[in-house]
Amino acid sequence: MADVEALYKSYGVLADAGEKVNEHNSEYEAIIQGTKGSTSAKRLAADFICKFFTQFPDMADQAIEAQLDLCEDEDAMVRQAAIKALPMLCRDGSDNSQIGDVLAQLLQSDSAIEAKVVRNAMVTLLRKDTKSALAGLFYQIVSAEVLAKERAVSFLGTTVVDMLPQIAHPHPEIEEFIISEAKNTLDHVAGSQFTSVMSVLRKLKSQANLAGTQKLADILAEVAGFANEAPPTEGDALQRALTCAYEASFLCKRGAPPKVFVEYIVNTVLPILSSLPAETQLSACKALAALAHPLAMKPEDLSVLCEPTLAALMALLPEAPQPSEDDTAPAVPEISYPAVESLLFAFHQLAKKTATFLHSDEEATTRLRLLKVRLQFLGLCCQSASRDLKASEGETAKTSLKAIQNISILIKSFLKVPPAYQASITLSFVKPVVAAAAITAPTSATSSTPATAAADTTGAQKRTVPSGTDADSAKRPMTGKALREQYAAERGRNPQQEQSSSGNGSGSSWRGGRGRGRGRRGRNY
Repeated sequence: MADVEALYKSYGVLADAGEKVNEHNSEYEAIIQGTKGSTSAKRLAADFICKFFTQFPDMADQAIEAQLDLCEDEDAMVRQAAIKALPMLCRDGSDNSQIGDVLAQLLQSDSAIEAKVVRNAMVTLLRKDTKSALAGLFYQIVSAEVLAKERAVSFLGTTVVDMLPQIAHPHPEIEEFIISEAKNTLDHVAGSQFTSVMSVLRKLKSQANLAGTQKLADILAEVAGFANEAPPTEGDALQRALTCAYEASFLCKRGAPPKVFVEYIVNTVLPILSSLPAETQLSACKALAALAHPLAMKPEDLSVLCEPTLAALMALLPEAPQPSEDDTAPAVPEISYPAVESLLFAFHQLAKKTATFLHSDEEATTRLRLLKVRLQFLGLCCQSASRDLKASEGETAKTSLKAIQNISILIKSFLKVPPAYQASITLSFVKPVVAAAAITAPTSATSSTPATAAADTTGAQKRTVPSGTDADSAKRPMTGKALREQYAAERGRNPQQEQSSSGNGSGSSWRGGRGRGRGRRGRNY
């Protein structure tokens, strides 16, 4: 068992050996044996092993096993030293997936400091041997226990996504490896984990064109089980199919055809919607709403989807009560406003593309009349619920209130004669992307830039006060001399010339300000 002094002596011999270092097997053997010594010796051995690792290929397996033992040591400092050095033991042209697998397992460490060391080591491995690091992550997602799986998915959906331009985009073979591994992984994840894996696939360079987008859509259709003799209609299989359909909506916005996903929801899920759990109902309605814009399908395919979608919508809408004898207000039924919002939006998009469905003949007129009765009562329910939700706190209340606002806008579209399909909304479950930008004022009398501002989700515009003015003066409308000077500056004329031509004498030039925007350890291999 080597002590600290012996380790330093062996290190000195190897460091001074130069090109003949590989002749000193006994010294490197002594360093490896240092992993069985004291805590200080172990920390030194963890560092020294990797420094001379490439010089002793015949002892590589022994060195790796010794280093892995240190990754399980009882002392945290020893473990961290061994983990930090572990990526240095990668061998060119060899299978290093064992190292990737161990690091992926170690992501589940309950120590914040150690977890950070593991993540940094995994980043190093991703740069040295990308395929081995990814193989370890995907293996943990497929076969590990809950915590290790969660940590691997989280690392994949954050760090790996951020590193794709470095480790994958320049290397088509790595992107193909990711696609192959992710496809096998999608059967073993659900919910947010499914979304994380898909976020990696969507950001691959090879998937940016239409062919790549279509390839991902085909993978989702396969994972959803649409090729099966009987499409999924219950349990986890149904929820997975709906998750695939929702994820496909992002691909459809990039050109992938939505037909197979839309037809599955409308023809298979909507007829049984009322018998499904509330959470599954919401998932189905959200997926259909997400797929409904843009709805790039042939008119003949869309026309057959209107009837089952309207039937499901009518079943979801509250039925208007009969007038009471004492004129008391009817009780407000319990309504899932996000589900109603989603299905109403989906039907709105369908009706927009098949306009004759609601006003072409007597049958269409009857459909519209019955729908209006339900929508008018729904509007009253929305008014009542809105008052209650405004006094509530929490994310659920905010989402429902946003859904109610959207429902009210959509109702107005259907109540017009004939129905108008010009309503534009942001669905309550879609997180808006707000780009903050400041107004840029002209900086000289001879050069001007149009003022621009980014609109927020409510359509309001933000602007900054030009430098050199106070807030109160910026709010006051300009009149007289100042107005003429700005008008002249925006026309590219000299303000003094503008004033002299209007008989006001000389005056000072106008200078606008520039706005600023802010925008378990343990091995299972």
